[in-house]
Amino acid sequence: MKRLFLILALLTPAGAFAQTATEWGARASVEANYKISKGVHVYAEEELRTEATSLASVRTTLGFTYKPFKALKLGVGYTLINTRDVSTATFKEPRHRVFADITGSLQLGYFQFSLKERLQYTRRTGTFNVYQNNPDALALKSKFTIKYKGFYVAEPYASFELRTALNEPWGTTSGEAQWNKSGTKTYYNYTPSGYTHVYNNRYRGEVGVSFNFSKRHELKPYLLIDYNDKYELDTNAEGTKLFSAQYNNSIMLSPGLSYIFSF
Repeated sequence: MKRLFLILALLTPAGAFAQTATEWGARASVEANYKISKGVHVYAEEELRTEATSLASVRTTLGFTYKPFKALKLGVGYTLINTRDVSTATFKEPRHRVFADITGSLQLGYFQFSLKERLQYTRRTGTFNVYQNNPDALALKSKFTIKYKGFYVAEPYASFELRTALNEPWGTTSGEAQWNKSGTKTYYNYTPSGYTHVYNNRYRGEVGVSFNFSKRHELKPYLLIDYNDKYELDTNAEGTKLFSAQYNNSIMLSPGLSYIFSF
């Protein structure tokens, strides 16, 4: 492990860890939420995400929630993720995600504090380098939210979310740097050690207002700041040569609008 960190300085240009690209996107979603009985709900959601002015993904979610009592909420669900390649304007192979979460909340006067923990599993389909990407990714998302409920219709809120990757690719190197046959790229002999890398790869901040016009209709405009700190490996298809390993940082600013119909 120490050796891998050592070669990062050799493989990565100076300052690459500090480079951060800022991009703009947008999100819009519609949800139908059906109450089966007290504290028991099922819902369906359709969400569109854009990058710049192009459609980036379409996400369809089906979920179930249960509140055994007021301060605790449990949930499970499934999301079909269709990601679009903006450069070619074509959809890639879909990803399948299942998740389970638990939310605890505390009411102090007009303020509500909540902490949501979500464990999610994402199955990646299609053809890709399994030494660079895990086809069966696990992640833990922790979201803390503060909401003010002192107004009649509007409920302003702010939240922070941390996502931890639980099983990303990892490995070790040996020997000295070598040149490939074309003489344009250096590499190290590489031995994969499995999907053992655990690290925090995403930080999200969100501010918005929930407008509850009635028991059936909720409209929520918001602004999401998404800082992505992804650790990326560049290996050959056999996983025997490591060309580079570095953190690639980016910031996505996304205004969004969500509508929920409850019945």
